[in-house]
Amino acid sequence: MVRGLYTASNGMVAQQEKLDIISNNLANVNTTGFKKDGVIIESFNSVLTTKINDRSMPMNQTIGKMTLGCRVGQVYTDNTQGGATMTDDPYNVAILGNGMFNIGIEDKEGNQQIRYTRDGSFTLSTDGTLMTKEGNYILGQNGKIVIPSGSNNIRISENGTIFDNDTQIDKLLLTDFENPESLRKIGDNLYSQTEDTKTNPFGGKLMQGYLESSNVNTVREMVDMISVMRTYEANQKVIQTQDETLKKAVNDVGRL
Repeated sequence: MVRGLYTASNGMVAQQEKLDIISNNLANVNTTGFKKDGVIIESFNSVLTTKINDRSMPMNQTIGKMTLGCRVGQVYTDNTQGGATMTDDPYNVAILGNGMFNIGIEDKEGNQQIRYTRDGSFTLSTDGTLMTKEGNYILGQNGKIVIPSGSNNIRISENGTIFDNDTQIDKLLLTDFENPESLRKIGDNLYSQTEDTKTNPFGGKLMQGYLESSNVNTVREMVDMISVMRTYEANQKVIQTQDETLKKAVNDVGRL
């Protein structure tokens, strides 16, 4: 009887985690270059159970296998290409194909750390440094990319080379990944490498004056949300039913 409570409660916990992922996807439907997350739900490992302290049966007789419902087995990122939206801003760049921009951030000790993003909505700081909207600087082959004062014809080629008219300023540092599923989201639309991450030379191309849209499908996410809520409510009713049954067993059966 109590096993049913555990099974239903585990189901509710798994659905709550899935709902959190869906909510985050919907919250980022307009975030440039955002990649939605998905959830894989799996059953708990089956365990072999035995019957003990039952005089009518041999000691430790095997009953069979038992599991306690489901759990979230994996949260993964869907890296499919988002749509390209024209902005005509020379500092907006969209990536077509695989790969990410290299972003430099500084920790509290002032040490540089490299992070990655698909968000190409860049801007200039007061000193002409190419930055993200969050204030992190874009990395080029020469480090920070600084646009000379007075530049009025900035051109970014398909391979990331930045020109002021016909003068080359720098080249965007871009990285492709052999196993992008190994990257970890760290917030602010940034990713970090893990020990398992393997890099490849950039093989995609850039589109200046465009931004990559989020790959979140709003309708599909709403349908998934409704499905999750119904499954959650079904598990909730199971717990209520189990609770009522236990209540009767305690209050009524004992009177007989």
